[in-house]
Amino acid sequence: MTRQCLDKDIKIRPAKGRVHVLFDDAEIGSSLNALELDEPGAPLRIYLPRDDVREDVLERSETRTTCPYKGEAHYYTLKTLTADGPDQVWYYPDPCPLVEPIRDHLAFWGDRIEYRYSEV
Repeated sequence: MTRQCLDKDIKIRPAKGRVHVLFDDAEIGSSLNALELDEPGAPLRIYLPRDDVREDVLERSETRTTCPYKGEAHYYTLKTLTADGPDQVWYYPDPCPLVEPIRDHLAFWGDRIEYRYSEV
């Protein structure tokens, strides 16, 4: 199956400082190399390099979705001692050329996800 990647005015830039990702008040990721993805009509998304996220809280999900601008997203469920977050983490293992910088980066969403920034 040939994938079709459409063009859109998506901007990707380095996040300033260190980005901390918290799930249910516990830090699950922290990065000096986070990327902000600004897509018109969508909330600002922050992507952390996979190496900067705790692997022990990620459980692979079978869920897949397709974005015409970014490609096929794969998902993880967040699992900690206190909470589960089904499909609250996603990534693009083979992103469209337009968003190549987010390859091997994870994004998060959900009502128990919190982002914090700190100065370096």
